[in-house]
Amino acid sequence: MNDLLRLTPLPSDERACEALASPRYELLPLADLQQAADALPAGAVVTVTCSPRHGLARTLTASETLAAAGFRVVPHLAARLVRDRGHLAEAVARMTALGIDECFVVGGDAEAAEGDFATGLALLEALAELPTRPSRIGIPAYPEGHPHISVGDLQRDLEAKARFADYAVTQLCFEAAPLLAWREQQRQRGMSLPVHAGLPGVLPRKRLLGLATRLGLGPSTRVLGRQKGLIARLLRPARYRPDTLLEALWPHLGDATQGFAGVHLYTFNQAADTRAWCEAQCRRQCAWKTSDSLSVTP
Repeated sequence: MNDLLRLTPLPSDERACEALASPRYELLPLADLQQAADALPAGAVVTVTCSPRHGLARTLTASETLAAAGFRVVPHLAARLVRDRGHLAEAVARMTALGIDECFVVGGDAEAAEGDFATGLALLEALAELPTRPSRIGIPAYPEGHPHISVGDLQRDLEAKARFADYAVTQLCFEAAPLLAWREQQRQRGMSLPVHAGLPGVLPRKRLLGLATRLGLGPSTRVLGRQKGLIARLLRPARYRPDTLLEALWPHLGDATQGFAGVHLYTFNQAADTRAWCEAQCRRQCAWKTSDSLSVTP
């Protein structure tokens, strides 16, 4: 049946459309940051990563640039890169001066802490004591586990962090099954924290495989190289698109209680292609929802 002739959408469709229409875009504070930002919708939510190589200062400088351009900026604060409470207070004050009132707290990829904070939880506890604490704080979640942390420790860590957080974002995943299984497990454990589903953006498969290996991502990365035969390789698109993943998650999007409150797109600065994909999906999935006059029976 033609999408334009579908019935008026169910509430779950409405929620999913709203979630897809306003995703979070993650950018890396690299040389092509400005080019990536120029490709995004005006006023979009943009998160900025923080790496051991470039440090917290690079993240905050990039956040200044993006805030000045009118984006809703969410800097990552990597615990292992924050020296002490004074350094943390300076970072928060700098954010406040820019009108940034949200941050995303991670432990960080540095092998050793530069100062007093070895874990994301320790930084969250310190943030809670600041008089200028950001009004919204996000934390990461790992449905497919973490290469250096046991499943049990991850769960205890998530539950401890949830007391200080307003939402969680799942680590990059390429299949719906582990995401949905993990979300149901959290629901059964009574976790009420809203969760945003972390989806890969549109990227060359070869580059995405390299990133997945370097970042230690979970077993769902097998979908990137599943087709082995010559004909399969010739027919398979050179660029990865998360169409199948989105389709499987669609009934669960926009449901902050039992599903996923929103969509977080890991762009790796391929923002133009990722935005184009997202908007094309919106047109395909949601264009018909505003045409109430097309409420015909199939």
